[in-house]
Amino acid sequence: MEGFLEKIVVGKKKRLLEGKQYSSREVVDVFSEREKKKNTLLSSLRNSPEPNIIAEIKKASPSRGVLIEGSFLPFLEEYEEGEAVAISVVTEEDYFQGSLEMFREVRKITPLPLLRKDFVIEETQIYESAQNGADALLLIAGLLSRERLQRFVYLCTLLHLLPWVEVHDEEDVEKALQAHAPLIGINNRNLATFQVSLQVSERLCRKIPPSVIVVAESGIKSRNDIKRLMDKGINNFLIGETLITSCHPAEKLRELRGGVEVAPG
Repeated sequence: MEGFLEKIVVGKKKRLLEGKQYSSREVVDVFSEREKKKNTLLSSLRNSPEPNIIAEIKKASPSRGVLIEGSFLPFLEEYEEGEAVAISVVTEEDYFQGSLEMFREVRKITPLPLLRKDFVIEETQIYESAQNGADALLLIAGLLSRERLQRFVYLCTLLHLLPWVEVHDEEDVEKALQAHAPLIGINNRNLATFQVSLQVSERLCRKIPPSVIVVAESGIKSRNDIKRLMDKGINNFLIGETLITSCHPAEKLRELRGGVEVAPG
């Protein structure tokens, strides 16, 4: 881990020590609650011939600062109108201004599948995500040992929670495949330097077998970017800042999916 990620992990460990701890009884209750959960997100991403866009709600980022001032709810309405296949909610508190409460609020409002994005380092966060209605949970391969990633993927699967394993290099891909991740998100952004390149997705997607769903993340700004990656066999895209900074997120979504280009401003 480098710089930024180290700071994130230090802050996350402190919050987890101060936060809720799950007793054995509560863990059993979470499993019982999730027993009948039907998770259709994976099949939706696998079977659509059109580009699938997971639209992100992110209040701030370390590289861009504040992105959403005031309520995030108008973005949720725009994303539904623009036919996003799912919603990603960033819940990290210190650098992204997210919260679990924000996730709960989104869950109450939308029927769309929800991905919880945070820096998961403990099993408690998996139980917490399942209990609060997440359909998928981000697991960053570079943050976790091989053994821990395998355990977390398995635990998510038991809870009918799609393990969304994020990678940035070849070593991460190897770890994700070894953990039997059903879905791999390729982050085009280097979390140490914040540099973004679509070539990361183009390079790494070749190392992932067809049985595993691939999602391209970060740096996707235009329909041409989508077509460029679709030419490499990638059909799923997680998009945040491009939508958040658009004057008309719903129209921008339609443009990215193949509709009429939105004029800026």
